[in-house]
Amino acid sequence: MKQFYIPLVLILLTACHKKIYTHDISFKGDTVVYQGRPYTGDIWTDDNTSGFFKTENGQLQELTFFHRNGKMAIHMKVSPQGAPHTEIFDDHGDSLDLVSFQQHYMDIYLKMAMVQGELMQK
Repeated sequence: MKQFYIPLVLILLTACHKKIYTHDISFKGDTVVYQGRPYTGDIWTDDNTSGFFKTENGQLQELTFFHRNGKMAIHMKVSPQGAPHTEIFDDHGDSLDLVSFQQHYMDIYLKMAMVQGELMQK
């Protein structure tokens, strides 16, 4: 009987965690909408690896983009009091300034711009 329940539980757990991608969402004003409601959760880039956005009640809270090796490249946390807090890293995990990032990691910088453009068209 135990052999029956373990696979069943695993199937149920994986079915509950469907990844949401940028092509799955829309906007109503500045609010991220999924299936007609303001969305709370992670929204992955369509390639499933470049980055993701965290939203709460349809409002952007954080965004994270990754290097090709999987290490974090940029993490930005939106602040309701003003400018967002942004951390930028090289592909070894060391802190980096924005100008150096743009010079050395133009592929990620362009991917971020492309995703932003796609989202603005929604």
